[in-house]
Amino acid sequence: MAIHHSIWRVAKSPSQLKETTLISEQLLEDMIVSSPNILSDEWKIIGRQEDTGFGGRIDLLAIAPDGTLILIELKRGRTPREVVAQAIDYATWLERLDAQKSPEFTHDSHRDRIWQRTFEHGSASR
Repeated sequence: MAIHHSIWRVAKSPSQLKETTLISEQLLEDMIVSSPNILSDEWKIIGRQEDTGFGGRIDLLAIAPDGTLILIELKRGRTPREVVAQAIDYATWLERLDAQKSPEFTHDSHRDRIWQRTFEHGSASR
């Protein structure tokens, strides 16, 4: 059974916002990159369209303040089976990363230090 949910405009007379479809995953990705706090005000985007070596690309790669890596994969119109298989492939890719890859994903010294600390302490999350 499908779960239906709605988003409402809060006002003296609340109104349900119109449901719409996402034009493209690219539009959502651009929105998240320009305003990462859409997902979390703590995550830092450190990679975009990263090649996994499995014939795919991770939409976004982020890092949390504790050094945990977050894979962000945006989906539009795919079946659950495809999504699960892709997630497994990407988790395998992440597991194989090491500190030598950090320059590909980091662009400033703060993120470099976080990335390095992640692998020095073996706390990379899958």
